[in-house]
Parts: sequence; C-alpha cells; structure tokens
Amino acid sequence: MYEVRVQTHFYAAHRVRIPNRPLEAMHDHDFVVEAVFRGPDVDDAGIFVDFCTVERALRRIVEPLSDTDLGAAPLMAGLNPSAEHLARRLFDALLLELGPDTPLAAVYVTEAPGCVAGYIRSDD
Repeated sequence: MYEVRVQTHFYAAHRVRIPNRPLEAMHDHDFVVEAVFRGPDVDDAGIFVDFCTVERALRRIVEPLSDTDLGAAPLMAGLNPSAEHLARRLFDALLLELGPDTPLAAVYVTEAPGCVAGYIRSDD
C-alpha cells in the first residue's frame, strides 16, 4: 500500500463555540492542512499521486481562507469553525476538486503544535 501526504498552510482567525463555556475570544492560527492519499499501485512512471496537482488544488481551496475569520468564510457557512469541521469541509472540497475517484483517504488540520483534527474517508 502506498501513501502520499501533501501539506499546505494558511493563517486565519476563529472563535469556537464550546458548549457550557463562554464564546472564545477571536484568535488566530497558522493552520497546517495535510491531505493523505492511499492506494495499492503506482503508474508506469512509479508515481501514485502527482504532488503538483494536489498542491495546486489545496492552494485554490485554502487561499480564500487566508487572513480571514473562518466563521465568516463561505466554506464554513453554518458551522462552528472548529478544526474538526474545517477538516471535513477541506476533505469534501478537495474531493470535489480532484474528482470522486481520487484515492483521498483523509485530511488533517493542525491548529497548533500537538493539536490535530482530521476527517477520514469512510467506505460505508
């Protein structure tokens, strides 16, 4: 099984609503986004996923989020701007961008060192 990981990052702010706690103050992060691809085979050139294609797709998706309030970003419309929701929305956007047959397995969002949320594809 092959695995390819492609990362990008962007800087944005958010205020997360946590039940039974006051609304967080607006704060910012240098978010790291990691897309993970898995599959059994490489092509004749020995390539499983084209890094450049994925990098361009990720940049197109995260660029509108850069230097914004994630709570006001169209990608996060109607959602609490948590890292978990962000990972799911980025997964869905990347799958739409690259096509449903892409071997995208997961998207992880690092909000701060040691604080990572992810969305993993389900085969259900």
